[in-house]
Amino acid sequence: MFYVNDTYYSHQDLDEQFKVFDQLDYLKECDRHRIAVCHEDAFILLALYFYIKKKGGSVAPIHAKHPLGAAIRTAEHTKSHYLIHHDIESPIQLKKEGDDHSGSLIQLSSGTTGEPKCIERSWASIDRELENYNVKLSINMVTTSIVACPVNHSYGLISGVLAAMKRGSVPVIITNPNPKYIVKKLKEYPVHILYAAPTLLYTLSRLLPIEERFYAVMTSGTLLPDAWFRLLQKKSQRVLQQYGCSEAGCVSVNANVSEANAIGKVLSHLDVTSGQGKENPEEIVIKIDKQTIQTKDLGYFDEQGTLHFLERIDEMINVAGLNVYPHEVENIIRSYKGIQDTVVFKKRDDYAGERVCALYSSDEEIDPINLRQWCQHNLAPYQVPVEWVRVKKVDRMANGKVSRKKLGGVYA
Repeated sequence: MFYVNDTYYSHQDLDEQFKVFDQLDYLKECDRHRIAVCHEDAFILLALYFYIKKKGGSVAPIHAKHPLGAAIRTAEHTKSHYLIHHDIESPIQLKKEGDDHSGSLIQLSSGTTGEPKCIERSWASIDRELENYNVKLSINMVTTSIVACPVNHSYGLISGVLAAMKRGSVPVIITNPNPKYIVKKLKEYPVHILYAAPTLLYTLSRLLPIEERFYAVMTSGTLLPDAWFRLLQKKSQRVLQQYGCSEAGCVSVNANVSEANAIGKVLSHLDVTSGQGKENPEEIVIKIDKQTIQTKDLGYFDEQGTLHFLERIDEMINVAGLNVYPHEVENIIRSYKGIQDTVVFKKRDDYAGERVCALYSSDEEIDPINLRQWCQHNLAPYQVPVEWVRVKKVDRMANGKVSRKKLGGVYA
């Protein structure tokens, strides 16, 4: 079935764990309940997922690092009846009334642009996604999925683990965060596809010996900065990228990326509209069955039908009527010698409406005047940040995302 680090779990192991679950009344009756799971053991988390799905119940995975108070708040937000917090035999009952017969996977959106939304997806919709995902992925069963991202999130769970099992492969789930350990596992499986967040891929690319390369890597969650993307291309035989949203799951897959913002061909069970050509970008809108999803992402299709992502619409900066895309400015700042990381965000401006601001970390202290001059040589005047803030480290989520909206408030 699958590995967790160095331990293999078989169908028999899963059946034995199901027998344990059968002895617990709240799980035996999970077809009527919504159960939130916060558990550090990836095998237990996946076993609960398979068990609850088989029973037709609903499960809400929660990140294992959540302390009890935060886990309870998240579970209540998902309207769960029970919370498993690292102990399957001592669940916390959150509510008694209202049976739930929806049979779904419940997840929260990232919350980078506001309050996280509770998203419910039926088991049937996930099965359909898996079928179409593997077609677009074009990876055979001998390629081992190395899943170095949390399996409580759809990227690790659905795209990493379930898609591999669907095509008859045995995924390897990595919960040991040590980059050297991950590199060791990649060497054990030379024909691999590594699922990880952009920040981890960048770290591993720098750690990999000069003469070695990844077989294939998958990135998702946020666009790779140009410098990171070029390094990853150099260190990989094949770079793949996928784009999705909480409501629809994976939307598109690029099976061989040549541009950092090229997010691929749309999965065939979805209908997606956006701009036609780079000069005419529009919001990416997804239609699935009778549901229309306004992503608030700006993008376009090229002549080959490949979808491209430009920016979050609400993160674009309007300087006196001229649009500034933060990713474009960040790529220029990162190209300055000594810059480790940067995030560009907006603040209100009495004259221009909004102004461009930059947060950055660097190896050594860099005079903002030098950074401003560098940007003036490489960007249009309205794109050049007018405010600069140096920090020890740019705080990012596990998937590499950062809330530009919050930064605008923190550094106001």
